[in-house]
Amino acid sequence: MRTAKISELKAKLSAHIGYVKNGEEVLIYDRDTPVARLVPAGPADDYDEQTRRLIAKGILTPPKRPRKPGERLPAPTGRMISDEVMERVWQEEREGR
Repeated sequence: MRTAKISELKAKLSAHIGYVKNGEEVLIYDRDTPVARLVPAGPADDYDEQTRRLIAKGILTPPKRPRKPGERLPAPTGRMISDEVMERVWQEEREGR
């Protein structure tokens, strides 16, 4: 994620818009405090009102590239955690560790 102060954003707005068009986010600072985020605009018409509100609040992040109908999710890579290990983790959490 790129960052920019307001003065820099005003001076180089076109460049920052270009970054956003390429899928990057720009976090905007007022002095040393983050105040806003520029994010790529997605197809807003594809979502219902509740989903659009969740996206606007930052609770939900829409996919950068929606799946096509019938397209499968990629298989997980790397090691998977066994059921035995997960059961032990849950048991330890229940015990208050």
